[in-house]
Amino acid sequence: MIHGRYDLGKTSERAAGLRRRFAWQRRYAYMVLGVSLLGVVAFLLINGTATGRYYITVDELLTDGDYAGKSVRVAGAVDGDTIRFDPVTQQLSFTVVNIPSDGDAIREQGGLAEVLHRALLSPDATRLQVVWDNAELPDLLQHEAQAIMTGKLGDDGRFYADQVLLKCPTRYSDEAPAQAASAE
Repeated sequence: MIHGRYDLGKTSERAAGLRRRFAWQRRYAYMVLGVSLLGVVAFLLINGTATGRYYITVDELLTDGDYAGKSVRVAGAVDGDTIRFDPVTQQLSFTVVNIPSDGDAIREQGGLAEVLHRALLSPDATRLQVVWDNAELPDLLQHEAQAIMTGKLGDDGRFYADQVLLKCPTRYSDEAPAQAASAE
């Protein structure tokens, strides 16, 4: 059918051809997007399970060679007698003692404060020296505080922290930290 100067029959045929071509391209784009999305989900699942625990114990760090050279998060009880801070170099060092990472074990042993206290009294508990450069002396860094450090174990056996989080059990009523309860 010719209307004015245009043949509407040919125009609608061209439009239908373009719609078919763009429909195929749209389906292809959706397929690529779907495959990409599946790849991202798989990547997150693999990496999420590798770092699914909030922290590892001092014992695990020192006995498992898989952690060598990797950035890890380690928890321990701070030995207050070992805290040293150099204000000139801003280097902070202290020793932590192994504590369990299982929330149920912490509750069974009388809560976090009791676990930290017993760990520091034990002469057989595994100890780890922590070094934190470019640090300021935190107010919560004290004897029997729980320290959760992120960093790497050095070849010299010391843990070089990039970040230190502290929890003083006397300031909180929660006996087992939430991260310990969901650790495994």
